[in-house]
Amino acid sequence: MNKPSAIKTVKRIFFGLLVLLILFIMLFPIVAMISVSLKQANDVFTVPVTWIPKHTAWENYPAVFGKMKMTTGFLNSILITAASIGGIMLLGIPAAFALSKLRFVMKKPVYYMVLVSQMFAPVIVIIPLYNLMNRMGLIDNRLSLVIMNITFNLAFIVLMLKATFDSVPKETVEAAKIDGCNSFMTLVWIFVPISRTGIAVAVIYAFTRSWNEFLFAFTFMSSTEKKTIIVSLYEVLKNNPAVGIPWHLVMAGAVCATVPLVVLFILIRNYITGNATAGAVK
Repeated sequence: MNKPSAIKTVKRIFFGLLVLLILFIMLFPIVAMISVSLKQANDVFTVPVTWIPKHTAWENYPAVFGKMKMTTGFLNSILITAASIGGIMLLGIPAAFALSKLRFVMKKPVYYMVLVSQMFAPVIVIIPLYNLMNRMGLIDNRLSLVIMNITFNLAFIVLMLKATFDSVPKETVEAAKIDGCNSFMTLVWIFVPISRTGIAVAVIYAFTRSWNEFLFAFTFMSSTEKKTIIVSLYEVLKNNPAVGIPWHLVMAGAVCATVPLVVLFILIRNYITGNATAGAVK
């Protein structure tokens, strides 16, 4: 084996080991979560650690929704997340299209304002936002979480979709104008279909951020029947210090909380593959 071939072989081996290491780091928490969720309470902290439970405790999953009463939190999360995604997409898609393809006064300042808005973390403004929601009578109201999710995710979605719309050839817009389309028709009938890949990615991002949001859900919600599933899981950790935390049930709840994101990705996987602008220009 000559020297160049040996170097290439070493590089391939190193690259393969690096990929395996990254996969291990990414999959380890997921495998550990699923493993613990299928164990009985007495088997969680056994030494040596067993990845495959000797007695698979499938009953942990119905127990999560029965004993821990997480069904309400699950339904609240679905309702709040769906409303948040709808609001984000309804506002974000037209705003991104305007910043990408339309000409209007103060366009650059508006764009820079969107960029600057990403500098503020929610925790910095949590107190004034709480006071604002309290004055509006929205404390312990699901609408407050929808408003917060839209407010703190909209700017990034606009920037993400703007980059997607920027990649659409200008000939597409010109062809739409020749066919008699105005700006709204161009957006709805041309840009949305051919930008489905970017929109699908934006939906996944908005879903992840809204579904996993904890700060506002914990601060604004006080009634048990209005708390999200993430807060419900936290309540289990917080309220059981004396009797011990039921990690097997907590991990089963975490698995259930992860399922909707997997289902969403499966449902829209066809929209994030293929050539987005194929056939767009006549």
